Amino acid sequence: MSGRPEPKDGSVGTPLLARLLDTKSVVAKFLIRLLAPLLTCILILLLAIGHFTRTDMMDGIDNDVEAFASSISRVVDGLMWNLQTEEMVSALGAISANSALLGAEIFTEKGKLFISYGITPEDRIPGLLTVTRDIYRRLPDGGRVEMGTLKVHYTHAFADKEFRSLFAMQTMMILGVIATILSIASFTFNRTVSRPLRKLLTAIHETGRTGAWTRVDWESDDEIGEVIHAHNAMLDLLGAKEEDLAESERRYRHLFDNALVGIYHVDADGIVTEANQTVAQLMGYSSMERAGRINARNHYARPKDMERLRAILTSQGEVFRFRTRLRRVDGSEFWAELSGRLNADGSFNGILQDVTDLVEARHALEERDELHRAFFEENKAVMLLHDPVDSSIQFVNPAACQFYGYTAEELTSMTIRQLDCMTDEEIYRELKLAAEEHRGYFKHLHTQKDGTRRHVEVFTGPISLGNRQLYYSIVHDVTEKRRLEAKLERMATRDQLTGAYNRHAFFQMSRREVERARRFGHPLALLMFDLDHFKQVNDTYGHATGDEVLRVFALRCRADLRQSDIFARLGGEEFAALLVETGAEQAEEAAERIRQLALAQPIPTESGPLIVTASIGIASLDGEESVADLLKRADMGLYEAKQAGRNTVRKA
Repeated sequence: MSGRPEPKDGSVGTPLLARLLDTKSVVAKFLIRLLAPLLTCILILLLAIGHFTRTDMMDGIDNDVEAFASSISRVVDGLMWNLQTEEMVSALGAISANSALLGAEIFTEKGKLFISYGITPEDRIPGLLTVTRDIYRRLPDGGRVEMGTLKVHYTHAFADKEFRSLFAMQTMMILGVIATILSIASFTFNRTVSRPLRKLLTAIHETGRTGAWTRVDWESDDEIGEVIHAHNAMLDLLGAKEEDLAESERRYRHLFDNALVGIYHVDADGIVTEANQTVAQLMGYSSMERAGRINARNHYARPKDMERLRAILTSQGEVFRFRTRLRRVDGSEFWAELSGRLNADGSFNGILQDVTDLVEARHALEERDELHRAFFEENKAVMLLHDPVDSSIQFVNPAACQFYGYTAEELTSMTIRQLDCMTDEEIYRELKLAAEEHRGYFKHLHTQKDGTRRHVEVFTGPISLGNRQLYYSIVHDVTEKRRLEAKLERMATRDQLTGAYNRHAFFQMSRREVERARRFGHPLALLMFDLDHFKQVNDTYGHATGDEVLRVFALRCRADLRQSDIFARLGGEEFAALLVETGAEQAEEAAERIRQLALAQPIPTESGPLIVTASIGIASLDGEESVADLLKRADMGLYEAKQAGRNTVRKA
């Protein structure tokens, strides 16, 4: 390490306290920031050491007293047995060998004081502690004779005094070591850090005062030396940068003159003071040098554009892609975009681009968009454009407003899900079904503004609108079509009188349930009902009353059975119910419940309330039976129920 000699008023001659009071000193800041956490850690360490030391001393005294009391109790028992009082007093005198022991007492087995030695609780000594031991005599037969109690009294006062002396000595030693270390650290820090930093600061101030790069005369192999070396290297680099700056200026001029966009400068009077070759080409000049004094205001095809540009620059101070038409020297015009900033002196730095092709292309695009918009808005079909990300409706045509009853503003503030009153599960099932059936449309249920629900078929496909990916949907109202389809389906599958499934639908649905039960091994049962003496009802009260009896009986059966069960009218007064996931015992309970329901609840008719009983046959699926086999066995059970006197339930 090398450097200038130490000054007389430097760190060696200056007292340490004076340097610490100097807030600009690195050493002072280092020590001040180090002392607080260091002293805190030392204090915590001393407290921890003191606590554990004191605890160990107290535990040692307690253990010694316990051992002393145990040994004395084994001596006193023989002396007390022989009533050797003087020897017992002499034995208790061993207390004086331990400074912590203050006194002892011997009590008889009845709790009466026998002998007392030294200080006792009656002396009211603060912090007095007591250890108690039983005095007894062990007999030859293994028993023992209780003779009294030994109480040894002691205190921790001597240990506390010894601990405080030891703790103070340890504290002074640690603080002395710390003070020595800090003094050495301060001296070392000043010699290795503060001194070179002062040299570096002096060189920086000299550079700022004279403007000449001033190097630092210092070398070392530590971090400070690396910083000073980096400072000197930076000075060398700055000198090289000055040379590079001149080269950069030449490159900038080359880029300016050969840029593909026009770059120019206009003074406050509108005179072009500087421009590159691209500006000359755009305006029809051979070069800007030969063009002479050019007034930019003379090249605006529309003076109003120039006034509008001036207003923007006055209010905002800059302009970005301002579009206008400019006139060349030969009188031809072109579309141009101007961008730039107004300077404080009223001059303008700008960029000029020819955007004639872009403007013509945009005009063509606008014409096409106008054509598409006319097609969209004038179409009689309901059409929606919505975002697939959040389902928000972006555009609607007048037909959509008329169909849903909302205004265009209301619809575009909604999502496509707000129009659809189907649940997510229903929509998922419809999407899956459409994919399986290879349909190009989806069946949905939409809600109009007045709450009316309409069945619709939605044809959806993607469409690109600028940089956005949207979906268009064409909505067809098929409510009447769905109503007719439902009516036809009901006529084809339901009994017109009772509303139960007809015979054809029953067999069709039952085959699927029987196949499923056989495949998965699930239980299945079939009930066959027959209204007892129903012919007498028709003969006595007429067919209208008989039809009412059939309707009410069927409604009660459907209400009692589960929704998953298949209930049908097979013909006349015969009914059947296929009970899915149902064993023989459960089927018998359901049949008995329906039988009692028919018996207990009369059916109201125009001829008065009638009680019509039912006979029921039960058959459970067994092996590879078909629906016909199952129905045949249930019919046999029904026959047995009628033979047994009717109004009964029989299993086949």
